[in-house]
Amino acid sequence: MKLIPWRPRGELVDLRGEMDALVNRFFGELPESRLPAAFTREIIPPLNVAETEKSWCLSLELPGMSEKDIQVQLMGRTLMISGERKWEEEKKGKEFRSVESQYGAFQRSYELPENALVDANALSATCKKGILEIVIPKTEPTHAAKIAVKAG
Repeated sequence: MKLIPWRPRGELVDLRGEMDALVNRFFGELPESRLPAAFTREIIPPLNVAETEKSWCLSLELPGMSEKDIQVQLMGRTLMISGERKWEEEKKGKEFRSVESQYGAFQRSYELPENALVDANALSATCKKGILEIVIPKTEPTHAAKIAVKAG
């Protein structure tokens, strides 16, 4: 029987430490989480913006969410949309093997165009079948006016 000579693993351990430090410097400390990826990914719901003659229409896809889970706020010219989709596990003999749906809190902001009416009372938001639709009226364009010049 041949014996394999023992070699210290210090060089490999040092290299691994240097590689971990390099990755952490570029990406930050990565938390060691045992949660499924569905709980650890950032939720960014798709936002669609359409324009009509009289308004701007924003729609967000928020599957499985109801109006009580969503908040819409107007802060200056910025529209803030936030909410949370909670995990509601059914205990009817099911054991999930894979979860690809996204759960957790989200926040989206949208800077309103110059011709959008910035009045919280004028905006309307409705949630139907997992689609949040926000309608923002446009401001009336200023009409041309002749200004009389007076003598000083």
